[in-house]
Amino acid sequence: MCQLNQSRERTAVMEGFQQKAAGVLRQFVQTKMNRYLTSFVASICLMAAFGSESAAQEYAAPQVVVSKDKVRYNGKVYYSHIVQERQTLYSISKAYNVSLQEIFDANPDLHLDTEGLKKDQIIRIPVKGPSVAAEQGVPARMSNAGTPEETKTFDGTNEYIIHRVKWFEDLTSIARKYMVSKESIMNINGMTSEKVRRKDEIKIPVHPERWENASGNKAVSTDSESNDFQADSVEEAGNAEKDEPTDGLFGRLFNKKHKTNVSILLPFNTAKKADSQMMDFYSGALLAAKDLGEAGNEIDLNVYDVAGGAMPVTEERFSESDFVIGPVSNTDIVRTVNASKGKTWIVSPLDPRAEALADTIPNVIQAPSPTKSQISDMIKWLDSDLRTNDRMILITQKGAAANSYSSNVINEVRNSGVRHSDLSFNILEGRQVMGRISSMMTDNGTNRVVVASDSKAFVIEVVRLLYLISSQKKDIVLYSTSKIRTFEEIDVEQLHALNLHSSVSFFVDYDSKDVHNFLMRYRAIYGAEPSRTAFQGYDLMKFFTTLNSEYGRKWDDIANHKGNGLQSDFNLVKTSRGGYVNEAVRRVVYNSDYSVGLVR
Repeated sequence: MCQLNQSRERTAVMEGFQQKAAGVLRQFVQTKMNRYLTSFVASICLMAAFGSESAAQEYAAPQVVVSKDKVRYNGKVYYSHIVQERQTLYSISKAYNVSLQEIFDANPDLHLDTEGLKKDQIIRIPVKGPSVAAEQGVPARMSNAGTPEETKTFDGTNEYIIHRVKWFEDLTSIARKYMVSKESIMNINGMTSEKVRRKDEIKIPVHPERWENASGNKAVSTDSESNDFQADSVEEAGNAEKDEPTDGLFGRLFNKKHKTNVSILLPFNTAKKADSQMMDFYSGALLAAKDLGEAGNEIDLNVYDVAGGAMPVTEERFSESDFVIGPVSNTDIVRTVNASKGKTWIVSPLDPRAEALADTIPNVIQAPSPTKSQISDMIKWLDSDLRTNDRMILITQKGAAANSYSSNVINEVRNSGVRHSDLSFNILEGRQVMGRISSMMTDNGTNRVVVASDSKAFVIEVVRLLYLISSQKKDIVLYSTSKIRTFEEIDVEQLHALNLHSSVSFFVDYDSKDVHNFLMRYRAIYGAEPSRTAFQGYDLMKFFTTLNSEYGRKWDDIANHKGNGLQSDFNLVKTSRGGYVNEAVRRVVYNSDYSVGLVR
């Protein structure tokens, strides 16, 4: 791969982002990259490039604020200090009145003597005599400008951790992150619902088992353990329950987040006219990497142009990658699998038809939910909607050769046991079949219709006939997969009149606050509207990086692989051959008032 001059190009990126010129990223990639995209460390670019005016300002020595948060580790008490921008080991050691060697010894897993400090890193500081800052009455917390989005604070009195909710989190993801139950979080916070909001500060219990059968803010106490958390009493206590193993909750919190190595392989076609959809995908992924970097995740992002069958990635690079996002086509994915020799996870990013690869090849992840999952959800949805006076009608195309779509729909209906009526006709019958369809319908309930065909001409004709019948005061609901939404020849008014219920892989809810925030940032940075592929790039980058950041390469061992994105959701289900298929589906309804809503 052609490497760009690191210093020159990163400077260009920084200047470009600071000026926020429209389309800077696309212009940069298209004009500066010759055949292959550069390999760069996203955590550096993303944190530095987006937002600093400090280059023109005088350097100001950072103030070190002594933390009041303490934690036990290996039987000793330490301050829990969050490293702020431009703080040094020397300034921290002076503020806490300890030597550099004492800080090194307290954090052997961080290798501070060789790797130095990183912003938002949590380090342990030995508790000694009064520090200089403490004697001067320096407050324990930084100002809002210096507060990270997420803080982990130990309160020895009540034994909980303070977590600041991020915009993309809900109670389920928070509970999963700390490996505690939702019930314990709700009880310790006195919550009556699972709803949390961005920037809420909630308590995470250190001993969740005490709160799982409790209510309100009163924990179920199992002993007479003292509530004091003073250094002298902790070291003498000898209480087995206090001496929690370091690989428990305390140990997890003080382990660094796992660095994530991501490689993106897409057919950018930069040697000729760059593919705008691939550039949009990359733009979304880069914005996700920026957000992840600001949240304390370290990312090494490498991007390659694989247009024309090129494979510029070495086996060594594959083995270093935690995830490879792309390529797009089945043929290119197979070539990538062969080149990687099973040493990394290959994520199929855009084509739902790549499901067959995940079913047969280990280490392949099918990200877009396949048509089969949409069909399964469609029938489950219909079954849950069906009422006593309703009718279900299954329409098939007479004389058409069976294909995987029609076969899957028919089999799913039969296996579900849903009571239904069958109707088969060909496209030439036209209006002659209207009477037959109408006679099968009820006037006392809802007529729920499924079309077991993905033939554009046949589906368009069925929709037209159902629309005409609906004008006869028949209550009709049409169920479909995302396939029907690709037939642009269908008048959208007809879909609203038929109250279309569609199970889809992708749908953007523009009423969502998270989507609104994404739109504002994307427009500000790129000067353009995000396409569907931009949303997909953002969702995939965020989901898989978060997964690896939390669990490292052992993520494959956990049972729950679920998440929510801006455009698509995730529920990775392992196949018999060791790959994964995303079975998460979104439900979309076309309402009579011409609105399109997401069913939650």
